[in-house]
Amino acid sequence: MAIHQIHIRYDRPEDRLLLRISTTDNYEFRFWLTRRFTKRLWKMLVQMLEWDDAVRQQMDPASRHAVLDLQHAGYSQQGDYSREFEEGTPGSPRQLLLGEAPVLVATAHGRKRENGLQVLTLKPAQGKGMNITFNTKLLHMFVRLLRQHVATTDWDLKLELYQGSQDPASILETRPRTLN
Repeated sequence: MAIHQIHIRYDRPEDRLLLRISTTDNYEFRFWLTRRFTKRLWKMLVQMLEWDDAVRQQMDPASRHAVLDLQHAGYSQQGDYSREFEEGTPGSPRQLLLGEAPVLVATAHGRKRENGLQVLTLKPAQGKGMNITFNTKLLHMFVRLLRQHVATTDWDLKLELYQGSQDPASILETRPRTLN
């Protein structure tokens, strides 16, 4: 299952972000992201960005920041953010493996594969979740989408790649992280 489209939008009545992911083989997954969860997820996503070999190879924080900024600027601009989310083909609606209603995400787990790909697992408190596999480019585009849509909320969250002169989240820590 390869990712075809990722869509995020703020649902004001629910006060949540709706994350929709469609695949090239006509499946769709829908998730609710709360403010609290998004705030915690952000730290994990930044760490996943930092797991990139080009970032990790830099010895000082300023160089890591510069590489991360260059990657983010370059990769995140390569996505087509103007296209509407495709609802499926006429006569062939997408199959909703987790059900029609969005799943409220309760936990997330990030890990890096040996081949350099990153895997983000999103799970509800009970039931099935989804593993999302990102290459560096797709991860940066996902991060941009999340930042863009959090900015449309009234959550008072600033999703930054790092805070001022501080080092990125925890560049030296490479063990997988779980978010509960």
